[in-house]
Amino acid sequence: MIKWTQHPRATPVAALAAALLLAACSAGSGGGPASPPAGSASATASPALAGPTVVDDAATSAATVDPSVAPAAPPTTPPTQALIEFLMDQVATDPSDGEAQRDLGLAILQRIRETADPSRYPAAEAALEAARTLRPDDPLVGVGLGGLQLGRHAFAAALATGRAVLDDEPGYAPARGIVVDALIELGRYDEAFREVEALAADAPDLASLARLSYAHELRGDLDGALAAMRQAAASPGLAPENTAFVTALTGHLLQLTGDAAGARAAYDAALALVPDHPPSLAGLGRLAIADGDLGEAAARFERAAAIVPLPEYVIALGEILEVSGDDAGARQRYDLAQAEIALFQAGGVVVDQELALFEADHGDPHRALALAEAAYAASPTIRSADALAWALHRLGRDDDAAPLAAEALRLGTLDPLLRFHAGAIAAARGDVTQARQDLELAMADPGFSATGAAEARRLLASLGP
Repeated sequence: MIKWTQHPRATPVAALAAALLLAACSAGSGGGPASPPAGSASATASPALAGPTVVDDAATSAATVDPSVAPAAPPTTPPTQALIEFLMDQVATDPSDGEAQRDLGLAILQRIRETADPSRYPAAEAALEAARTLRPDDPLVGVGLGGLQLGRHAFAAALATGRAVLDDEPGYAPARGIVVDALIELGRYDEAFREVEALAADAPDLASLARLSYAHELRGDLDGALAAMRQAAASPGLAPENTAFVTALTGHLLQLTGDAAGARAAYDAALALVPDHPPSLAGLGRLAIADGDLGEAAARFERAAAIVPLPEYVIALGEILEVSGDDAGARQRYDLAQAEIALFQAGGVVVDQELALFEADHGDPHRALALAEAAYAASPTIRSADALAWALHRLGRDDDAAPLAAEALRLGTLDPLLRFHAGAIAAARGDVTQARQDLELAMADPGFSATGAAEARRLLASLGP
């Protein structure tokens, strides 16, 4: 199963892009935003880290789901959209209002997170570029542009942007967060870990602690990751959406440790704060996969995809249907995911790594290899190494895949998808000891993928006692 931008811990961009905007906005320099309409969320207050709390009409689907996960009726205009419309009026009235341009760009970025609509990136970029012209010394503008570049997976550009802000504003925590995220996504882990530890020591807030948690998780230190995330959750003055976000991340970490009951309690708590919280719905879906309750799993992912139409959720649903024997339904979901992926590409998002995994599992393995090679050349991360290894495996080139699978595990990650891939490659090469070790680690969280878990069980059985 591929991991997209709403997956709780896929990458710093996935889990932390909104966190960096929280930090940026809460530490914004010079003046406040134009006054938003009553009832809307201020673009410089605390962007929702939890994903959407409302549903656009266009984001709903006709799918039938379990009534227990049915949504509450949404307000007519979502708060972030109301703020965008207000700021657009401000900019139309006075295009030279740099603060309004800045806040418009930040609000659009938040709306992209809420709706998973990459077609909004050009509008966000236009507003932030206008703000940069009008307010060249405003570090928050640079942070917004860096966040946009992270969202588009332009990681080298984001690193340059973050460092440029720091040249003018040394120590500015939001820009330091941009740098951390970019370094991680470029595979420069030693630098990233030093930076994030220093950042969390200097400014121990939700954004920095969430990044620190992710750094621990990448290295397989789940206890350290949980401790940092729980400290983040204790940050004062969090909005319900922000609390739901960190609560869901805590659930994700508990799920990785095998504490299904703790994970379920965390997801339920997040949903009590923010009904229809997509990462928590998906988390419950993964727990249902682990329990073998594929009907419940399908309902949870169907609902999550209806709120935020991310390929990750649609692909997960397709895999559930595939394991259930509904090949036609699975193919329909995979085709839908391909259409959604095309929208990300049209919005300027570089998706080579994610698309490589999709093609390897559900499409053309030769295309998967070309995409994975491009992703690895651009950013030699553990995830791009994994994607390249998996594409090679799908083409029967397991001896070539093995060194890359080992590279994908070099930090000690316990990510079940990476462990499953490594175990499958080892099994194909006849390395029974390594295969059993990695496959058993993957099955500590059998909800990582319905098809992956089924294959992992088959491989473990084939290895013998």
